Amino acid sequence: MKTNVQLLSKAEQIAKMTALPTIVLQAQEADKFLDYMVDQSVLKNNARIVRMNSPEKNIRAIGFGTGKFLKPASTFSSSDYKKTWTEQKLLLTTSKVRGCVAIFDDDLEDGIEGAAFKDHLMKMIASEVANELDEAAFTADKHGLSGFAATDIRSLWDGWRYQITHSAVGGLYYNTVTGAAHVLDATSTGDFAIAGKIAQQDTSAPYNWEFKYSKMLKTMPSKYKKGGIGNLRFWHSDQVTQDYINALAARSTILGDSALVGDAALKYAKVPLVDCPLMPIDLDANGVIGAGSYTDVILTPAANFIMGVQREITIESQREAADEATYWFYSMRLCFLIENVDAVVLTKKLTIA
Repeated sequence: MKTNVQLLSKAEQIAKMTALPTIVLQAQEADKFLDYMVDQSVLKNNARIVRMNSPEKNIRAIGFGTGKFLKPASTFSSSDYKKTWTEQKLLLTTSKVRGCVAIFDDDLEDGIEGAAFKDHLMKMIASEVANELDEAAFTADKHGLSGFAATDIRSLWDGWRYQITHSAVGGLYYNTVTGAAHVLDATSTGDFAIAGKIAQQDTSAPYNWEFKYSKMLKTMPSKYKKGGIGNLRFWHSDQVTQDYINALAARSTILGDSALVGDAALKYAKVPLVDCPLMPIDLDANGVIGAGSYTDVILTPAANFIMGVQREITIESQREAADEATYWFYSMRLCFLIENVDAVVLTKKLTIA
């Protein structure tokens, strides 16, 4: 029986074969595919990728409940024993997605062979998958909020934004151990002195600047900053980043000059900014995509956002002589989750220039 590597060993053979059997990537090969996918995604180094061997995996949030753990030794007694635990089971449940990539004979004639062809194929698929999953990770919802059609993968899961905005007490994603997410409003009736963009200057004396990053950091519970705020991440559209750069440039400082010429990775108070070009910039006041002109900024620890990926990835080919191409169909299973919604600060209804 041929191995996966042998089945993909020579590009010339692929062009001539009418069909290949379904290929299920072995664990090592699946990991390599996932590495390619993560490398081309904004999730790299900014989120947690959980590789799953089955469609479901539990993550437990465990706490000590209420009350102090330590007591003065002189008064310590059996009544002070900590016997009550609180816990919440967080369930990663994957959904299946499929796609197809066409490899044309003319491309095969360019000398891509053997392992090089296999890597080329996997990178092509991984690149497209990464883009679409970046979008789904934030915007997906299976409750009809944005009215995604059944043909849209964003209807399969609840993305991170939906989980955040539905994590209040009694909400679907409320965490009974840690609590709810912290949501700020960037409009004129909201939580900031100056409504609108990520950084704005007051129009009256003394013409102070307000950076909304600052209040977000203050709102983040201190316990999540103990390891240093450099472990946190600001997630937002690249257009929000551009507004931040413009604000720095307007202040005519060395930092503003550095931001303009790209001398260093952008941060606010040592917290890295993560550009997410596929985060929506057309939200309405209720978070419906395509119905307004608002966007978001999210602050959370780097590993708090989770993408669960089941390592059972299949690839199957179909020869289409009329197109002089081989169509490669692939399928995989994945899901999205926030481990601790209490460690999230969302500023909604932000505007861009």
